[in-house]
Amino acid sequence: MRHACVILLVLATTPTAQAQSSDAATSRFDGEWTVTMNCPSNTEKSAARGYKRQFPARVSAGALSGEIGVADAAGWLRIEGRIGADGSALFDAHGRTGDPDYAVNQPPQSTPYAFHIDARFDAAHGTGRRLEQRVCDFAFDRR
Repeated sequence: MRHACVILLVLATTPTAQAQSSDAATSRFDGEWTVTMNCPSNTEKSAARGYKRQFPARVSAGALSGEIGVADAAGWLRIEGRIGADGSALFDAHGRTGDPDYAVNQPPQSTPYAFHIDARFDAAHGTGRRLEQRVCDFAFDRR
């Protein structure tokens, strides 16, 4: 009977193969990445001008975090969220507008905004698309 208790204790404290596999799958994206955000000129009524921005991001334990600019200042942007084991991701983005000519409906400089990015990753590259307000494409490249 004593041996049975020891075996149960060992099984109860040993991580399952499934949990280990899941951790390995999400951590396969861990490392330094470069994010390129490309927003073409908006030909709709808002007439926002096009722009391209590039900034660093880091993935740790499957969670991406990237930022450009000074937090809460005009022109600032932060994206963050988890990358699934299958490489799919839905990121939250929030920031503050810069030059009004480059923002939808030309709000005053430093106006807060937010949107989501639907993305897909493989080992060294990812692509994504902004889901709200205007078209912006994202490229994620492992450094």
